Amino acid sequence: MKAANVRDAYQQSEAQAKIHPVKLIQLMYERLLVHLEIAEGGILQKDAKLRGENLGRAIALVTELYASIKDDDESEAAGFLRGLYSSILVELPRAGLTNDVEVVRTAIRYIQRLKEIWEETAVVEAGLNKGVKGEAAAKDSGNKRPVLPENQTRQGGGKRYGTEGMALAHLSVSI
Repeated sequence: MKAANVRDAYQQSEAQAKIHPVKLIQLMYERLLVHLEIAEGGILQKDAKLRGENLGRAIALVTELYASIKDDDESEAAGFLRGLYSSILVELPRAGLTNDVEVVRTAIRYIQRLKEIWEETAVVEAGLNKGVKGEAAAKDSGNKRPVLPENQTRQGGGKRYGTEGMALAHLSVSI
């Protein structure tokens, strides 16, 4: 029995290693949204266990996304994402303590938009858009670059990152 578990774990690890880094980021965004939505439900249902477990998983995924940005990437996109991920990492634990569903909903909106941008740029440029669901797959990849809302405020310093024309597809990731 134990040998079968080891073999299964090895095969799963091997399969995961074959995932394209761009696809991995997309999958992380998708899973993050699932956990945020379940955490939102936990807050609304006053279910501390459901809220806590899923906020914890969401925080772990945001931490991984933050860590996936190469340290030497000083681009505007990297700076924006570092700021956004840092803000989310500060706010989600507070939402767990205060049951502030609006914090979770705000995180959902930002992550949903990042996922859309990722699918419209990086996934398309990597040729991985076959089977991508939703609007992102239907859009023409052309030279247009989707952008986040202009001048989003980064928490904890007030610095503004103008994101007009920012292409997240060219962001360096270290996965």
